[in-house]
Formats: sequence, C-alpha cells, structure tokens
Amino acid sequence: MDDTPLRIKIYTRSLNRALYNRAMYLLDLPYPKVRLTNTTADGYLYQIIQDEEADIVINIDEDAFVFDLNRLNELIKFMIENDYANCGMPDGGIVQIRHLNPLVTNPYFNVFNVREIRKKFRSFDINTYSSHKDNYMNNYPTHILKGAYEFVYYEPYYPLFVWMSQNFKTLYLDAEEHTDHYSTSLKNHLGKPFLVHTWYSRLYNVDKAQTNRINDAIHYCEKYCGRTYNPSIKELISTTSNSYFYQIKSDLIKIKRKIFGLKIN
Repeated sequence: MDDTPLRIKIYTRSLNRALYNRAMYLLDLPYPKVRLTNTTADGYLYQIIQDEEADIVINIDEDAFVFDLNRLNELIKFMIENDYANCGMPDGGIVQIRHLNPLVTNPYFNVFNVREIRKKFRSFDINTYSSHKDNYMNNYPTHILKGAYEFVYYEPYYPLFVWMSQNFKTLYLDAEEHTDHYSTSLKNHLGKPFLVHTWYSRLYNVDKAQTNRINDAIHYCEKYCGRTYNPSIKELISTTSNSYFYQIKSDLIKIKRKIFGLKIN
C-alpha cells in the first residue's frame, strides 16, 4: 500500500481577477492554487489532467464560493477513500438552470483524482465519446435525477466527462436552487450544502443586476463562514472603473437606439 501523501492542487479557469480573489479567499486551504487565463473550455481540463505534480485537483470556477470548508474536506476524504476519480453535479436533471447531459459533471466544481485518470488518458478518443449510447447509463444512479435532462453534447468538454464516467467511478452530487433563484447550492456526499455557484460570471461588473446578485451570494457565504474579503484600493479602483465603463457603454447604446431606432449589438 502506498502511504505517500497525495499532492493536492486547486485549479481555476479565470477571466475576472476580482471574482477570483474573492473565491480563493473563501477557499482557504493549504494547497497550491493555479489561475489559468486565456484557455478554452476543454483545453484547461486537459492541462489539469496532465499536471504530473498533482494527484488530486480541486477544479473550481471563480464564481463558486465555498462557505463550509469542513464539508468540502469531508467530501475529498470520502472520494479518495472510496476510489472515485471524479465528483461534481450532473449537468442535467438536478437544477432547473442546467437540463443537459447528466453523465457530465459540470466543471464549475469537480474533484479529480488525476493520478488515476492519467493512467488511462492516452486511450481517450474524443470521437468515440461524442455521441450517446444507451449503455452509458447502465451503472448510473438514476434515483438522483429530479428534473429535465437530455443526452446532448452541448459543450466541448462533454466527451471527456462521458469518457471518465465509463472508465472510472464518478460521484454525482446533489444540489438545489439558492434563494436568489439563479445560483446553485451544491451539496457534499452527505447531502450538506458547502458551496454556492452563481453562474453568469462573465457579467460581473458588466451588468448591474447580475453584479449585485453575485455580490449578495458572496456576502451570504461570507456571513455563513464568518470571513469577509477586503479588497485592496487598487482592486477597488479597477473594479469601479470597469463598472463605470460598461455602464456608460450601455447607456450610449440605449440613447442611440432611442434616437435612431437602431439595433446595435
């Protein structure tokens, strides 16, 4: 039996430094954190798997905010002890906002055993797993599905997750709608919520309503865990400047539409 401690890393595909800083502040774990920028929706997952300096990877979006680290640690421990290679929320059948392929665990949050995944990764053929086969659901825990889903291949990373579902043990997690009716409250293997994923991160500091909603979710998580992120003056100035820029742009578009009746993208 190999008693060597597992090397754990945290990976995030990031587009917004302000959101990333807030998410990582709440994810206060003693593991190296890697912020990936200018990556594709599937390419960064391949990069994660091929990181030879990691055994376990927590893959988490910058708009996913952990408010209970103990419940997360319990999940990681359970996953490792029970030989799961992947865990996360099915991308269909769980919450209303996602009604797509339930074999896929949406990558807003995963825990990957990349050490095990790498052992078979060379055999992964994207074309083989680019369309659904009925037998893919033979060992699926269908009792967890409580909403609409369909076996589509909507995202470029779908074949990778379907391949993992057929070659490794996947722990599918339950979730529920957060109080704002947009965000998702993710539960661990014991059914205990530990994370809020807000979705629409691309609209943060762009759309006022979505920015306020995301900030409310962050404040909810901070209040729950008793920790508050205090941005630097530089970050506050940058965030405020971006907000004003997008607000002015939005106002100008509205004025042009009103004056000229134009449809402006």
